[in-house]
Amino acid sequence: MSSFSRDAQRSAIPLRCASRLNELRVSARMIDRRQQLRELYGFDFPEDFFRFWNLVNRLQPLEPLNALLNLSIQLVGPFEILAGRFDKVTPRHSLLLHWRYSFDPPEFFTVLAGEGDGLHWGYYLDDPARGSGCVASYYAVDASEFSVDGDDLFEAVRLHLEERYRDCEEDREDDPDHRAEYDEEMRRLDCRRAQWMAFDGSKRDEIGAAYVDRWAGRSRRRPTAKTQEGMGIVVPPDRYRPLSRKDRKLWSYLCQTDDPVDIVDEARQALHDGFPGTALKLGKDLWAIGGERHTEYAYELLDAAYAALGREVLRNVLRVHRENRDLPSVDILDNEG
Repeated sequence: MSSFSRDAQRSAIPLRCASRLNELRVSARMIDRRQQLRELYGFDFPEDFFRFWNLVNRLQPLEPLNALLNLSIQLVGPFEILAGRFDKVTPRHSLLLHWRYSFDPPEFFTVLAGEGDGLHWGYYLDDPARGSGCVASYYAVDASEFSVDGDDLFEAVRLHLEERYRDCEEDREDDPDHRAEYDEEMRRLDCRRAQWMAFDGSKRDEIGAAYVDRWAGRSRRRPTAKTQEGMGIVVPPDRYRPLSRKDRKLWSYLCQTDDPVDIVDEARQALHDGFPGTALKLGKDLWAIGGERHTEYAYELLDAAYAALGREVLRNVLRVHRENRDLPSVDILDNEG
C-alpha cells in the first residue's frame, strides 16, 4: 500500500468518527424530543410521525417546517416542538391547544395546515394511549364533514399531491392557453412523488385521478358506529348499544330540536347499563351539530364515555378545550398577550 493510500485512510478515520458522533447526537436529541412530546401531550405519537420528520429534514434541512410549502402545506403543532420552537418558551396555555380549532373533536390532533378555509390534517386517535386511528382532514370554516386521508401522514400527503395532479390534468384540458403552466406543475409533482415513494417504499403506482378514485377515504380503521361528521366511533362492540332512532332520523331530530333531552337521557341510561359507546356516539353527534345546549350535552356525554372507556388523554383534551374554546388564534404563542 502506498504512503498516499495510508495517509488517505488515516485522514478518513476522523471524518467517519465525526459523522458517527453527529448521528449519535441527532439520535439522542430525537429521544429527548420524543420524551418532551410524551410529557406535553400525554401519549406517544405514531412512528410514521417521526419518519415523516426525517423526510422533511432531508428535503429542507434548514427549514423543515416549510419543506412542503410547494404543496401548500405547513408542518405545525407537535412538529414545531420537534423543531425547537418551544425550547425556551413556557406558554401560558396548554400545548394541547396548539393548533386546536374550535370544532376539532378531542380525538383530532392537528399536524399539518393547508391554505384557505382552515384546511388542516391531523391524527384522529380513538384511543391515543393505544395509538389506534388514522389521518383525517377537514376545513375549519365547514366543520360538518371530515375526510379520511389514509393510515399515516405519508398516505395523506400523497393523496393531497395526487388530488393536485388530478386538478392539473383537468384544468389543462379546460384551459389550453395555460397548458404549459399546468405541464410544469405536473412535472414538479412527478418529482415530489418520486421522492415520496422512494422514502416510504410505497407500491401504489396509480397517479392523479386514478389514485384518488382508488385510495381516497381508505383506512384500516373500522368504526363501530357512524357519526354525523363522518368519522364514526371505535369501541369494543359489546360496549355499544344502538339508540332508538336510526342515524338519519337522529341527525335530523338533533338539528331541529333545541333541547334533545329525551335522546340524551337514553344515552345516559345506556352508559349506566354498561354501553359507553352509545354515549360517545351521541356526544360526537351533538358536538358536530353544535349549538349551546347541544354542546353542553356533548361535553357531559363525552366526558362520561371517555372515563368509562379509560381514555384519560381524551378526557383531559376535552377539559382543556372546553375551558379555552374561544381563543382567538390556534397558535398559542399568539395568545400570550
